[in-house]
Order: sequence, then C-alpha cells, then structure tokens
Amino acid sequence: MTMQQLRDRMIQYLTITIPLGTLIVSILALCYFMWWNGDHSTGALIYSLIPFIMGILISIPGWFWKREAQKHDNKQK
Repeated sequence: MTMQQLRDRMIQYLTITIPLGTLIVSILALCYFMWWNGDHSTGALIYSLIPFIMGILISIPGWFWKREAQKHDNKQK
C-alpha cells in the first residue's frame, strides 16, 4: 500500500465511517431514551444527538484534508 492509498483510506475513514458510526450510536441512544426508558424530554433528544454532532466535528478536518490531497496530486501530475 502506497502512502497515497493510506492517506485516501484515512480521509475516507474521517469523512464517511466516523459520521456514519456516530449516527448509528445516536439512533440507538434515541431509541433507548425515547422508547425503552420512556424519557420524551428535549434534553434526552439533545443528549442522544451528541455523538453524531461530535462525529461531524471530528470529520471536518478530513474535508479540508481531502481537498489539499487532491491539489497535491494534481501538482504531481
């Protein structure tokens, strides 16, 4: 595996896998608070969405990293 392939895989992990994983965790947390625990408050909704919001915040550098990687690849060609 070359360094570019490793870089592209890390970018994919940051921009796709982490937000998708945290979305699944948020849905499970929402199910837990709303149905299994019976808590229908706004606080429970906000608390269950925290993992997804954190996943989006973690993935933001990956968006910039992808753009800079494409610029770097175009300069090498």
